[in-house]
Amino acid sequence: MPIRIRIICISAVLCFAMMISKLFYIQIYEGKKYKEMAENQVSEEVMLKPDRGAILDRNGETLTDREDIDEIIAVPAQIRDKQLAAGVISKLCGQYDVEERLENGSKDVLTFEIKDKGLLKMLEGSLPHGVYVYHDTLRYSGDGLAEHVIGYLNANGTGMMGMERDFDQDMKSSDKMIMRVYKDGSDRILPGMDAEFVNKGEDRGFNVKTTLNYRIQQAAEQVMDKYGVNGAVVVLDTNSGEILAMASRPQFDQNEINNSLKRNDAPLINRAMNGYPPGSVFKTIVAAAALEDGRVSTGDHFYCGGSINVKGVTYNCFDKEVHGNIDFKSAYSQSCNVAFIQIGMRAGGEKILEMAQKFGFGEPENIGIDIKQNINLPKANETAGAGIGNLSIGQGSLLVSPLQVADMTAVIANGGYRYKPRLVDSIVDDNGSVLKKVTKSEGYRVIDSEVAKDLCEMMKLAVSEGTGGKADIDGTVAGKTGTAEFNKEKNISHSWFTGFFPYDDPQYVITVMAEGGGVGGGKAAEVFHDVAEDILKIAK
Repeated sequence: MPIRIRIICISAVLCFAMMISKLFYIQIYEGKKYKEMAENQVSEEVMLKPDRGAILDRNGETLTDREDIDEIIAVPAQIRDKQLAAGVISKLCGQYDVEERLENGSKDVLTFEIKDKGLLKMLEGSLPHGVYVYHDTLRYSGDGLAEHVIGYLNANGTGMMGMERDFDQDMKSSDKMIMRVYKDGSDRILPGMDAEFVNKGEDRGFNVKTTLNYRIQQAAEQVMDKYGVNGAVVVLDTNSGEILAMASRPQFDQNEINNSLKRNDAPLINRAMNGYPPGSVFKTIVAAAALEDGRVSTGDHFYCGGSINVKGVTYNCFDKEVHGNIDFKSAYSQSCNVAFIQIGMRAGGEKILEMAQKFGFGEPENIGIDIKQNINLPKANETAGAGIGNLSIGQGSLLVSPLQVADMTAVIANGGYRYKPRLVDSIVDDNGSVLKKVTKSEGYRVIDSEVAKDLCEMMKLAVSEGTGGKADIDGTVAGKTGTAEFNKEKNISHSWFTGFFPYDDPQYVITVMAEGGGVGGGKAAEVFHDVAEDILKIAK
């Protein structure tokens, strides 16, 4: 065969091989891409729900995606008899503007929540053309828990607050459920073709496992609602610092966030991590500073005549009560302002502030999510002169959060050792396998174990013989009340109670702060009591 013919034959074979290879590459490797391009030219995709990892409690129980929902998806351009379709949708969904929406929404896909499940069973399979049933799961239930911890998503499915924001990339997924409707060459939806529901994507988001206990969180929120309390309840595991519950009121609606933003009661603030004047719960820090430094002993006595003057400023005991000659432990259990100002003067403002810092006051709590914390520890010069009076009874510019007070209480219950509070445990897959563990911070000693023992005994007396009696459960509770003056003219005070139980083997710390709740031995102590009782039932 002549060389020229050979070259032509070889070239033809090579060209044919290249064509076959190109076709193979297009069909096999890029087939999905070109298929999607072709579908996009003749169809329109409407995203119904982005798939997303869940937020779980410590036992793997989900805090999100708990409630199933049935929805009507209506494609007006496909509906021939809009009056008939509107009547069916109105009966299923309890809405009365359906026909108007169908007439005005010819280019839209409309969604309605089904209310009458019984009627749905009767009609499903015989709905008008262009009306479809979509079975979905709500990200947030109407009675959802821990919404201030979880946060919320915007309309695009992006986390905007709390864990939804801070772990957005971990939970985000390429998976999504879409509805595909077909169009003609003029970009109009074809009325005769059914829509399709398609699950697109390959990578589902991961789940975030918290330290919360679903049942304890539920108990805390239910008790707050029972008493009509605005404020916060925090429950800690005494032996680890793990947050078992973090409840805040008032609530907000995660599904209707715009309405919540218009309210004047600031429902999006996580009050468990917001700063408030602590009132007498801060006397625990004053006592710790005085005992640790040896400035005061538990046997020391003080005199209370109902008031004390410090550099020209008069401080009164609550209701100007006169305690007379009173020892240190009784001054704590009876929450005597006059005695504690004398104790604070002995300890000194700088020592009290140093002790507060060792307990974690003055610095934001790093629990695994980023939440604005309006807290403040006074400067040393603010405690000079009459300022020592305010500091000794937890008033003035001092602002602490319920979580910080719970943290302080856990240190005492632990014999003086601090385990920093934490909320996030790990990132897990759908099988519960740990993909990333959130590292615990190392604990450290805050006060001597003997000082902690003295404080525990004083907290026990505050419940058994003092101001915190309403919190007690069969002699097993130790704690401290606090009444923080908020509006003197209107006689409004925030109510505090913080404590731990069981006394002989501390397992749980509960801190309650009730906005405008009055005296700490009242509503806050009652909330503590009921939450503690529920925890004991859950623990059995």
